[in-house]
Amino acid sequence: MIHKNELMRIRSVMIENRKDYESELKEMPEGELYCLRNRDAQLYYERFPKRGNRKKEKRVGITKDSDKVFSLVRKEYLIKAIAIIERDIRTIDMAIKHYVNYDEESVMAKFLEKHPELSEGVYHGKQSDEEWADSYVRQENFYDESRKHTSAKGEKMRSKNEIYISSRLDHYSIPYRYEASIAHPDVDRIPDFTIRRPRDGKIIYWEHLGITDSEDYLLGNGIKFREYRDVGIVPWDNLIVTYDDADGNIDAKIIEAMIQGWLL
Repeated sequence: MIHKNELMRIRSVMIENRKDYESELKEMPEGELYCLRNRDAQLYYERFPKRGNRKKEKRVGITKDSDKVFSLVRKEYLIKAIAIIERDIRTIDMAIKHYVNYDEESVMAKFLEKHPELSEGVYHGKQSDEEWADSYVRQENFYDESRKHTSAKGEKMRSKNEIYISSRLDHYSIPYRYEASIAHPDVDRIPDFTIRRPRDGKIIYWEHLGITDSEDYLLGNGIKFREYRDVGIVPWDNLIVTYDDADGNIDAKIIEAMIQGWLL
């Protein structure tokens, strides 16, 4: 069900993009770009194909009107992008239609009806939350000198507020990895916490921003969040972002609300 929800999320994004592109397309010039090489000169025309009362194709020279030329290039992109989006939506619709859950309960339901005494075997050897939380390569030499605080599990962390977040995760037995690299080829980033949500196994990332009075720090994180967005790590789905206040303090009620609302 996790992947089906992700497919539906991607479909919603595509529909929204198509809507935006179609709206932008309405503001574009009527014609289409026509390029012609004439000896050593590159000429550009706005071409109006035969349509309605227009019996013949019409071309208007726009070589010196760079704004019109670029608008028509953009228009060509929009038309092609809309066609691709519509094709991709049909593909995703087909995938959603034929999607089958592959969790243990769904796959083995009929088997367990006949052999309920073997239910333990369905999960035999499955990696537990605790094993998952410990089975990763911790980042070495990543500003080690700033890891001055120690969590209840003996893990070195950078701030007292990260210690507090980890203690609340431990309190609710929520498995997490601290400063583990994101397993994605296009993102070389290390979020503060990578969490496996107990109820469905979904991976949630948690970033806590602690230097909110530094413009450079906030700008750097803005770049990071754009990279996250490009690979589908977004605040409305799988990314939690919390902040220190201007004095470096944390609001425990906000941390608790994030855990209660997202992770339990």
